[in-house]
Amino acid sequence: MAHDAHHCCWSVPGETMNPGKTASGENRWRLVAAALADPRRLHLYARAVLAADDGAPLDPAGLTSAEAKSLAVLQQAGLLDVRENRVAPSPAVFRDLLAAGVRPPDSSARRFLVSGRVETYPRKRADRLELLHFLAGEVFEHARPPEPGLRPVLTEKELTTRLAKFTADPASIRRYLVDEGIVARDASGTQYWLTRPRPAEGMEFA
Repeated sequence: MAHDAHHCCWSVPGETMNPGKTASGENRWRLVAAALADPRRLHLYARAVLAADDGAPLDPAGLTSAEAKSLAVLQQAGLLDVRENRVAPSPAVFRDLLAAGVRPPDSSARRFLVSGRVETYPRKRADRLELLHFLAGEVFEHARPPEPGLRPVLTEKELTTRLAKFTADPASIRRYLVDEGIVARDASGTQYWLTRPRPAEGMEFA
């Protein structure tokens, strides 16, 4: 019967969704788009929105069998809701879809990079230290010790070459690493090694 149709679960072609569960992310977008792609469902959705706006919402008991099926699909997509035998649009679905597409800002040291490179050196010392620790960890990640049991070292040329992948001024960054005590060098200035490990994720830099 038409008035019982809103209690059923109808699937949008190509989509699978359990009753009572809500899709998220890309699948949610596809579910909404698929629900409105059918002209009959789109027409019913428009009728429901206009009727609710006029203060005379649709009564599901007055829908045809085909319209009841369309209503079930629109409900499943979160576009329409049935309350007290009245069909009501659910505009929150669009707000939720937009919110789901917003990515939180990157809080890692990579936020200082543009296309993987340092374009501007941070002004705040805490930010500079965070960036320097990140760069040091990156360039020394695959450094090898001169002998088993010794600390990994890089020559000045190796360190400069690796830093050049991140900055147009590797010599200055190399000097900053030494000045901050993150990297040390021997008396001749030919070998460099990491003296301070990169802080764990989430630790503050001071």
